[in-house]
Amino acid sequence: MALSCYVYYCSGHGFGHGTRVSAFASQLLSLPETKRPVIHIVSSAPSYVFGDSIALGAQYRYADWIDPVIVQPLAYRVDRQKSVEVLKAFLKNKDRFLEIEREWLTSVKARCVLSDAAFLAAKAAGVPSILVTNFTFDSVYSYLATTFIDECSVVSSDTSLLSPDVSVAHPLLEPLVSQIHAGYCCADLLLLLPGHIPIPSFPNQPSLPATDWVNSQDNSFSPEIIQHLCCLKKTPFDCILHDHIPFPPTTVLAQKSAAACFTRKVFPMPLLVRPASSSVERSPYTPEGRAQLLNSANVPPEMHNPEMTKILVVSFGGQVLKWPGTAHSSAVGAQIQTEKRITPTSYPKIGLGIDWKNPKTPRPSQIDIPNPSASSLVMQFDDHPVELDDHRDIDPQPNISPRLATPSHIWIPGAPPVVNPTSPGVAMGVAHSPPFFERDIEKENEPQSSIVTSSRMKTDSLTTTFPPLTEIVNMHASSSVVTPGSISRCGDKSNEDSHYRENISVKTVQPQLLPDSSWIAIICGASDEQRSDTSTLPENFYLAPKDVYMPDLTVIADVLLGKLGYGTVAECIDAGTPMVYVSRPLFVEELGLRILLEKEGTGVEMSRADYEGGRWVERVKEAWEKARVAKEWKRKVEGGEMMLGANRITEREVEIRDMARVVVDWVDNCWRGI
Repeated sequence: MALSCYVYYCSGHGFGHGTRVSAFASQLLSLPETKRPVIHIVSSAPSYVFGDSIALGAQYRYADWIDPVIVQPLAYRVDRQKSVEVLKAFLKNKDRFLEIEREWLTSVKARCVLSDAAFLAAKAAGVPSILVTNFTFDSVYSYLATTFIDECSVVSSDTSLLSPDVSVAHPLLEPLVSQIHAGYCCADLLLLLPGHIPIPSFPNQPSLPATDWVNSQDNSFSPEIIQHLCCLKKTPFDCILHDHIPFPPTTVLAQKSAAACFTRKVFPMPLLVRPASSSVERSPYTPEGRAQLLNSANVPPEMHNPEMTKILVVSFGGQVLKWPGTAHSSAVGAQIQTEKRITPTSYPKIGLGIDWKNPKTPRPSQIDIPNPSASSLVMQFDDHPVELDDHRDIDPQPNISPRLATPSHIWIPGAPPVVNPTSPGVAMGVAHSPPFFERDIEKENEPQSSIVTSSRMKTDSLTTTFPPLTEIVNMHASSSVVTPGSISRCGDKSNEDSHYRENISVKTVQPQLLPDSSWIAIICGASDEQRSDTSTLPENFYLAPKDVYMPDLTVIADVLLGKLGYGTVAECIDAGTPMVYVSRPLFVEELGLRILLEKEGTGVEMSRADYEGGRWVERVKEAWEKARVAKEWKRKVEGGEMMLGANRITEREVEIRDMARVVVDWVDNCWRGI
C-alpha cells in the first residue's frame, strides 16, 4: 500500500511558524509505519529551520510565492503602507501562484494539505486541507486599520527613513483582506493552537474587521472577544462555523463533497513546541549538557554553575547588534558611528546572522517564477511608492531570508543620539562602566574629556531598498552623559548639535542592563562580522552560536528578553522560563499570546523606551523573582530524571503525537470509499 502524501505549507514570516511546523511534522513522521505519511514542507524559510523533521524524512521545497510579508523596519515596528503595497502585489499574481501549486499538488498525488497561516491551494486541487495555527493573516492585515498610532521612539539621523505610522483606511483594506479570508474559508479543518485570536474564516462570529475586537484605549481584547476565545477552545463544537466549500466538480472528492459528507470542524491543539534535547550528554538539565551549551557560547567554566550565575538570553529574531570598540583609557572619547549606508552589493544583515543564501548563486526555485526586479529600489523611500508588480520586489535578493527578520539595532545604554551626517559629529568622552547596575562613586567628580570626532564616521549614498542599519555604539557611561529625555525622536527636526550642547552636563543614572555581576547575557542573532571580533562585547556579554538549539538555550536561561512571538512564548512556557517582552502593538496576534503567557507562563512587559535606553534591570529582576521558585523546581525535577537515565517522551510530546493520529484518521476518513 502506497503511503499517503501530505504537503505542509509554512509561512516564512518568522521562525515561530517553521519551528512548530517542524515539531508537528516530526510527530507525524514518528507514527507507526502503517500510519506514517510522506511529508513535503513548502516554505520561503530556509531548510535548516525544519532540520528536526527533515532528519526524520520530511522533504523540503523552497517557494517564496506562497504568502506575502508584513514589512517591519524594526523588530517591533510595522510599516503599514509598505505592507499594503506588498499585499496588493501578491494578490495581483495570486491566481498564477495558485495554479502553480495546484499543478504541483496534483503531480505529487497529495492527499492532504496542512497550512501554518500560508494561503491554500488545496481546494482547487481537490485535496482536503487543514489549518494549523493560532491566527490568520486576514486578521493581521485587517488590523492595520487600527487608529492606534505606534509612535516612533528610535533615534535616527534621517527621520525620513522610518516613516511615520499612519492608519490604513478600512475601504482600502477590505477588498484585499476579503481575498485572503476567502482562501482560508476553503480549509476543512482547524487545529487551533494555544494563544489564539479569533479565526474569522471558521466561526462566523466575530467577523472582520479585527479592529472591532480590540479596545483601542488599552490595546486589549474586549470582554466579548475574551469570552469567544474561551468558548472556541473549550467547546468548539458549539460554535457556528462557515459552511464547507465544495471541491471543484472535476476532482475526485467532488461527489462526496456535494453530498454533504464533509463537515468543517475545530480541534483544540496542545502547545506545539520543540522539546529540549533529551540525551544526558546534551540535555540542558544535566551538568554535562549545560556545560556543553555554555562552552559553545564561550562562557568561562567558572560561570557554568546555575547556583552562582544567572543567565539573561536576549532574542529578538532579527535584531542586529552592533557593539562598540573597547576604551583602553578613561580619557578616550566615545566612538560614534553614523548610520551605515548600504549599497546594492552590500546587503544588510537582517536575519539571525546566518547566511543561508549565497548571493552568487541563483534563488532556489523549482518552478519558473519571475525574479523580483531591481527597479523597485526607489520605491522604499518614495513618499508615493510605485505600485509593485511582484510582492517580492520589496526584497531584492538579500543575504538572509527576509521573512525571518528585519534590519534593526539594539539601543546600547549610554549612547548619545546618532550624529546628523550633515553636521559636525561631536560627543563627550566619558569613563567606562560595566553593563550591570553599579554607581561608581569615585568617578562622580571625574572631569570630562575633550571633544573628539569619530574616526569611523561615514556617509555613503543611499541606494538600497532596506532602511539603514543603525549602528549605535556603547558610550562608556559616567555621571556626565546625555539623558534619555534628550534623545531626538523620529519627527524631531531640531538640530542635533544643540541637543549635545544643551544636555552635555545633565546627570543621570548609569546604564542598567544586568542586575549585578552574577548575571551574564547571551545574545542571539550576531552576524558573521560581529563574530569575527568579540573583543568589543560589553562585560559579561556572550554570543550564542549560529546553530544554537533555542529550546535548550531557553531552558538554561533564567530570564529571556525578546518580542512576543509564538515560538518564543511556547518555548518559555515549556521551559518554565520567565519572559520580558517588548510589545509589537500593531500585531493583533500578540494579544492572544499575552493571554497565553499570563495564564501558563510568566510575562513582564518592558516599555520600548526602557529597552532602547538600556534600563533593563528592574524588569529582569521582576521576572526572575516571579518565576524563581518554579524554575528551580523544574530544573531539579527534570535534572533528577535525566540523571536517573530516564529516556522518555514528554507528556507534551504524547499530546502532540495523539493529535498527529487524529489528523491521519481524519484524512483517511476523507478518502474512505474513493
